[in-house]
Amino acid sequence: MKRIASIVLIGFGLLLLIAAAAWIYFNNLITHPVAVPLPDQIAGLQITDYTTGAQTAAQFENLHNKRIPLTSGAIGIYGDSEITLWAAGAPLNFMAARMVNAMEEKIAKENSPFTPLEQFIEGARTIYVLEGMGQMHYYFQSKNMIIWLAADPAVADIAIQQILEVYP
Repeated sequence: MKRIASIVLIGFGLLLLIAAAAWIYFNNLITHPVAVPLPDQIAGLQITDYTTGAQTAAQFENLHNKRIPLTSGAIGIYGDSEITLWAAGAPLNFMAARMVNAMEEKIAKENSPFTPLEQFIEGARTIYVLEGMGQMHYYFQSKNMIIWLAADPAVADIAIQQILEVYP
């Protein structure tokens, strides 16, 4: 009986060590977000401004008024603000999926500047299409990434097709 108790205690101790190491690892990822590469151009428009890493994570948190566990991020402005691309990395794929689902629910429930138009499936991704603030908006999950594209209607179709190729 003592031997079984010893094995159980050792097993429990190992689980605690693994849990602590995982927590330290994920905490380090979200306290030091890295840059996400952005395309140099979208729909023929060159990138004219961008932010990456921790600065981007802070902007996402300010935009949503809450702490968001991001491991990477970037915001790119293209042309004369005809296109804005937000890309954010979550620690794990299922966390990115939860973030996208939360965005969908919040937009559907609350007084939002966006009007949901449709959603479509491209590969394994569901792309949500919105209209608002004079632009077309698309957001989706790609693995552990959350992507949001805002584009003037004149370039929106080509922009989303190019972004879907960049973030498969």
